[in-house]
Amino acid sequence: MQRDFLVECRNYDKTLRGSWQAYKLNSSIRLGDEELTYEIGECERLWLPAGTSMNWSSGTRPLRNNCLQVFWPQRWYMLSAFYNDRMLMHTYANIIQPAAIDEKRLSYVDLELSILVKPDLSYEILTQAEFEHAADLLRYSEETRIGASEALRALTSVIQRSVGIFVTIPYQLNHTDFHAAYCKD
Repeated sequence: MQRDFLVECRNYDKTLRGSWQAYKLNSSIRLGDEELTYEIGECERLWLPAGTSMNWSSGTRPLRNNCLQVFWPQRWYMLSAFYNDRMLMHTYANIIQPAAIDEKRLSYVDLELSILVKPDLSYEILTQAEFEHAADLLRYSEETRIGASEALRALTSVIQRSVGIFVTIPYQLNHTDFHAAYCKD
């Protein structure tokens, strides 16, 4: 099976920041010990095995670890869970403008605001200063600033209560060759 799902990460001014090819996972497949909730049915789950070429504006680098990316239409965030072989190391919750998703491609605008979430659900807001700088420099609209603030508040609330979207992230994967059996054709 080929990596045939294109992901594009853009800046607020729509310039391309990075792109990569991913495997699109079937929503009905359990990857590990995650809960299969309605949240999974609403999202796009993408598998990026270690070694995936990540094409950034600063150069191309291979992904060091296995990664599960989760995007929801109409939501102001996405998740990237990183695994050391089959064990969850950490998850980044990135604040984004809602992604444009079609059958073979996904494009999103990164708003420079992220949260590092550890497997025990302790967390750290990483890039608040970068967000404020980018918001001023690129003149984020009021709607964008409000959407980002509400998404940050919603995510931290979900983390603190140990409910919601983070139950869709497996702590331990069943295996790491999902691209061989469970991806959409």
